[in-house]
Amino acid sequence: MIGYLEGTLLFKLPYYIIILVNGVGYQVEVPLSTFSELPEKGENIKLYIHTYSKDNVLKLYGFSSLEEKELFSNLIEISGIGPKLALNILSRITPSEFSEIINNGDLRRLKAIPG
Repeated sequence: MIGYLEGTLLFKLPYYIIILVNGVGYQVEVPLSTFSELPEKGENIKLYIHTYSKDNVLKLYGFSSLEEKELFSNLIEISGIGPKLALNILSRITPSEFSEIINNGDLRRLKAIPG
């Protein structure tokens, strides 16, 4: 399982990037929060990775912070929340905002997130 990647940012579009590590390009899906923090193409990048495997599908999800990665991992364990919705949630709220929403019981704010 891949848990962390460090390499050169080869390509980037909202929601996915390619990181070149020792001659191998890894396609990694990222939330907009991580995308907005990315360096320019050709620069060094470091991401925490969640390796997702289901039904013969292997995908890598990358996050700029360990807190984002852990929240993503916890979200996809909830019935009805898959990786796409979890990325959407992380694209709109930070892990600390998520904790605040849960602690305050403000589920209305979560329901407002599309997906």
